[in-house]
Amino acid sequence: MELFQLILLAVTTPFALIWLFLAAAKGKKYRQYTNSAFAREFQMSDLFCVGFSVMEILHISTKSRRAQAKIKEISEIKGKQYAEYYYFILLGAKSTYIFTILIFVCLLAVLAASVEALLLGLLLGGLAIAYLDLSLQDKLTARRQELVLDLPQVLSKLTLLVNSGMVLRDAWKRVSVTGDRALYQEMQNTSMEIENGIMETDAYRNFAERCNVKEIRKFASLVIQNLKKGNEELAYFLKDLSDEMWEVKKNEVKQKGEKANSRLLLPMMLIFIGILIMILVPVFQQMG
Repeated sequence: MELFQLILLAVTTPFALIWLFLAAAKGKKYRQYTNSAFAREFQMSDLFCVGFSVMEILHISTKSRRAQAKIKEISEIKGKQYAEYYYFILLGAKSTYIFTILIFVCLLAVLAASVEALLLGLLLGGLAIAYLDLSLQDKLTARRQELVLDLPQVLSKLTLLVNSGMVLRDAWKRVSVTGDRALYQEMQNTSMEIENGIMETDAYRNFAERCNVKEIRKFASLVIQNLKKGNEELAYFLKDLSDEMWEVKKNEVKQKGEKANSRLLLPMMLIFIGILIMILVPVFQQMG
């Protein structure tokens, strides 16, 4: 056995034994987390007790500035009350994957006696971990796009009801039950806050904070500023904002179409190059 294999095996073996101990001994301690619905969104969730134990050993906290920024983003998807819990599960998933992949790759490199295999495995492991963050970011982006795309229709409905003489809170409640997508659900949450005694202006601020989209923050700010001025003036502002948001929606749809076309361009180019090679290779062989 080469020196490289001996050193790598000597380094990996203690960590492999630690992994086996954590997987066998800590399952009961973290069962409430590994059996949660959030944990089931990930692969190998039954082994997350390994990651949670590593976090405890390394004193990885959810209270750091970076963690709080990530929790704020997660709150848009999972809700403020579950955001920190979900982030804890996410950290457990990452820790488990990193620890498991490192051990597996090192043992594989020992068997293959290859430094290249070690480097390639580490690269693939890094990509697997990065995928978790990218997946979360994709969900966040999709939610924000959905909110912006639904906003024009909501504004049109609100404008119509306010113009008919209905007070804003009643119009808001009526519009909120006309759909089941994210924007309508957040409107329903706002109506529930108002009914539970929260001041109307504070409820609209909370609505803007939960959505965290500049167009909706502008909408909420407009509503708060005009609450004291009466429904008539509010209706004019809602109509103007509605027209503006319809233009934004048209641009968003157009941009999504252009992105879809650009994504199709690369596969088409690869197919074209493949066909070109299939045609030219026989030609050059005959010429030769």
